[in-house]
Amino acid sequence: MLGKFVTTAAIAAALLVPLDMSAASALPPAGSCANGDFRWTVADGAIDMTPHALTFTSVGVLRDCTGGTGGITGGTFTGTHIAMSDCMRPADGPITVDVLWSDGETSKLWGPWPVTMQQPTIGTLDVVDGLGQGSKVRITADYEMMTPAMIGGCLGPGVRTGVGRLSAATFQ
Repeated sequence: MLGKFVTTAAIAAALLVPLDMSAASALPPAGSCANGDFRWTVADGAIDMTPHALTFTSVGVLRDCTGGTGGITGGTFTGTHIAMSDCMRPADGPITVDVLWSDGETSKLWGPWPVTMQQPTIGTLDVVDGLGQGSKVRITADYEMMTPAMIGGCLGPGVRTGVGRLSAATFQ
């Protein structure tokens, strides 16, 4: 019902899973982050029963990271996702995620985020700047959906915020 919430969280996880290591020295070595969490917010309205374009922002934390460069142990991220959205349909659209790693390095992710009603949401984003530039990252995100607050929001004034978890983020 509220699968569109998955978008920004997924982006943060994506930074952790480059799939194409062809960019040589700019790419981090294999590594992974075991978990993370995030909060998404609708910046310009609310998700309700009427389809309309919305901008979602998200903030989150990546934890228990191992491998990679510079002893990265975690990070924080912010994301922006723009999509057509309503309570009954998923929201697909471009997402941008900025990650600040625990060692001070940064990464910027961008790409389509395929939100479906089925959880988890899994997608691949391009690392377009910073650590891992030129690679791709596979992200898995679970959005907390179908809660009483979300159902009530969809039947009433709309849903403006929610939370989720990141998992299965691994550099390849």
